[in-house]
Amino acid sequence: MDKCKYKFKCAVFDLDGTLINTIDDLAEACNILLRQNGVEPNWSIDDYKRFVGNGARLLVKRAFDNKLSESELDEQYERFKPIYDKIKLDNAFAYDGIPEVIADLKANGVKLAVCTNKPDFAAKGMVSALFGDNTFDAVHGALDALPKKPDPTVPKAMLDELGLSPSETVWIGDSDVDIQSARNLGCTSVAVSWGFRSRESLVAAAPDYLLDSPKEILKIFK
Repeated sequence: MDKCKYKFKCAVFDLDGTLINTIDDLAEACNILLRQNGVEPNWSIDDYKRFVGNGARLLVKRAFDNKLSESELDEQYERFKPIYDKIKLDNAFAYDGIPEVIADLKANGVKLAVCTNKPDFAAKGMVSALFGDNTFDAVHGALDALPKKPDPTVPKAMLDELGLSPSETVWIGDSDVDIQSARNLGCTSVAVSWGFRSRESLVAAAPDYLLDSPKEILKIFK
């Protein structure tokens, strides 16, 4: 790969609601789990958009209306993972314009990474399926033994692996969790309004940039 031609050398992307629209399959996996437990789902897609962002375990907790004990939640979370893994690509798709932005950044030497609170096995499988095996330089999903976003531990280790610093990095995501993640890491924060959170909530989180279309990402790098 050629030397980076842009002012920022690394783009860290959130996955759900930023690169890929995954909400229908996440909702359906929760609904399947609820029905298996004799609970008729009563959540809308907008409800599920509010539930995601803090990892699958909390998604399951919220789907059960926060009524599970810790041991019950552990059990249901373990049951959720294979359900979601089976259907995770049924309706998921990259947002319009994202593949072209990724191709441009890569062609100009920008290191590409994904840091998500989606379970690591699901994140890696989804990125591989929708973007190919060699598009991103690093993909890190949530592992139960490691802290999740907005904790900076995992993204800092990722940048160290890539030989880059936070000052050279842009973090791009669709939620306040991503904005806080960027702030904790010490890099530039970019919020995107095409994902799962309202534009108003993103404004309130005070990112460095707030974008309404994928093509605007390139303006920041150039």
